[in-house]
Amino acid sequence: MAVFEQYEPGLGSVGNYQVSGTPWITGSIMAASGNASGLNSNTQHIQFPYVTKEVTVVNLGQTDIEIHLTNDAGAHGATTGGHKFTIPPSGTVHGAPLARQVFDMKTRELFVTNKGSGAGAYQIYASLTRIDRGRMFELTGSGINNEPGDTTIVP
Repeated sequence: MAVFEQYEPGLGSVGNYQVSGTPWITGSIMAASGNASGLNSNTQHIQFPYVTKEVTVVNLGQTDIEIHLTNDAGAHGATTGGHKFTIPPSGTVHGAPLARQVFDMKTRELFVTNKGSGAGAYQIYASLTRIDRGRMFELTGSGINNEPGDTTIVP
């Protein structure tokens, strides 16, 4: 007799990335920066319930916010390569009403840091797959948290 097991999609499940994702939205107001580098009270850890297909971050505040993919202090500080993406305040780039960035990436988490002396605010929209977040490997290596010039990619 055949034994059937329930199928669970993995990171290579192409269909999960071809169809529309499940919407997931969050946002927050952040305190003014009190620390020039490293995790501080102005850094918020966003954990997605499933692996993402795409993430959109909108800066609604009056200060720059930084998006980084690891909680290593050097990843978003000025000391080890600055592996971060800065989103300026809304309305400051080409007269756009909202400063936003779309990231086409699979991840289970990201970090948002307010780098300004004023209060910050953001919204995040994620398009989620049905891939369990536990199947996602830790993001590390070149462009994530290594020193400048290190081209090692560690999946």
